[in-house]
Amino acid sequence: MQRFSNFIEKKIAPTANRLSRQKYLQALQNTFLALVPLFTLGSFSLVITSPPMDYTTMEAGVLRSIMQGWQMIADALGPILNYVFLVTMPLMSLYVAIGIGYFLAKHYKMQTIIPIFITAASFVISASMSAEGNLSFTYFEATGLFTAILVSITTFEFYRLLVEKKVGRIELGGSGVPPALSDSIGNLVPVLIVLITVATLNNVIFRLTGNGLPALMTLIMSPIVAVVDNVWGVIILAVVVMLFWWFGIHDSVITSALDPFFYSNLGANATAFAAGTAAASLPFIVTTPFWWNFMAIGGSGATLGLAFLALRSKSKQIKAIGKISFIPSLFNINEPLIFGLPLMYNPIMMIPFILVMPLNGLITYFAMSTGLVARTFAYASWNMFSPIAALIDTLDIKALLLVVGLIIIDMIIYLPFFKVYEKQKIKEESEN
Repeated sequence: MQRFSNFIEKKIAPTANRLSRQKYLQALQNTFLALVPLFTLGSFSLVITSPPMDYTTMEAGVLRSIMQGWQMIADALGPILNYVFLVTMPLMSLYVAIGIGYFLAKHYKMQTIIPIFITAASFVISASMSAEGNLSFTYFEATGLFTAILVSITTFEFYRLLVEKKVGRIELGGSGVPPALSDSIGNLVPVLIVLITVATLNNVIFRLTGNGLPALMTLIMSPIVAVVDNVWGVIILAVVVMLFWWFGIHDSVITSALDPFFYSNLGANATAFAAGTAAASLPFIVTTPFWWNFMAIGGSGATLGLAFLALRSKSKQIKAIGKISFIPSLFNINEPLIFGLPLMYNPIMMIPFILVMPLNGLITYFAMSTGLVARTFAYASWNMFSPIAALIDTLDIKALLLVVGLIIIDMIIYLPFFKVYEKQKIKEESEN
């Protein structure tokens, strides 16, 4: 165990930390974090306009009245909220292209908006043009997400290279020229080169394959998507994430790289649900809310149950940590518990810390794959209280009950290890 620990610390940790600071992963992570409010608004719009039950088929009672009232609200606000939904989730890939351009420009301290125009325009050329030259917005949805990432990063770096080499730089003389005009006119040639190159490559891809870049990217990435949306993929990913966390390597090292797959699956589910597909029959199981609202209940390691145990501990030290960490844990923020208990480098708590979250994923995957619980099509946000978030994500009361059951299971698994650790702390406190 010591040899393995030394290997992680000396070989894996430095590489993982460098990876977490990698500019493209940071830009991607920051983009998705910035878009969470937009996706949340789109999700709530879809939820509000989609009552989970048809009140006309129900017997008189409280539930029928609730569903009837919900339907009235949906009918009244439907046209308005539909607009909100249509400009959020269905335009996910376009927003990601814009976000990558912005955060990469910020990374390089480029005081200009042109990189955002470059990445957005390049994505539009790649994703919206048909072989006949007609416009189509199909790939502005989650289906174009991988194209948005590839095109945005590539075109940004191409543009940056041209600017740094001052290719075709037009110098506007005079002190009275506004900086925005000087920058836009000055870099007109690099912008033209980038867009012409993208359009040419797009035309070549159409001629060679008969399809555009998004269809090609979907074909290339489909094996990876299949692995991610798989029960064994869920278990392995969760174990690796939590093993890294135990050694002090933040979960974002892996989860930020998984964001495109999770959000792509979520976007596909949202589109399918809006088109009338039943929530239990949506195309994907593993999505962003699946990970954060069903697996990481209370934060990475599914520590909400542990926070409750700490709150009622007989150890003064552990109880103090419980008081500090319990409220944040309700909203999936568990750093006070991870660093305060601590869970990192704690051999007693290692087994439950690593295994509880994969177990949550296994149970949830089984429940959704068999149709016992509806699949996720909305995203209440990562820091929403998990049982409520699960209900919003699926519009299925059974999802709420599932999460409550998972919290109890997590607490039971943590309990024997917690008792051993608590006994050790009580002994230390009595000796002091």
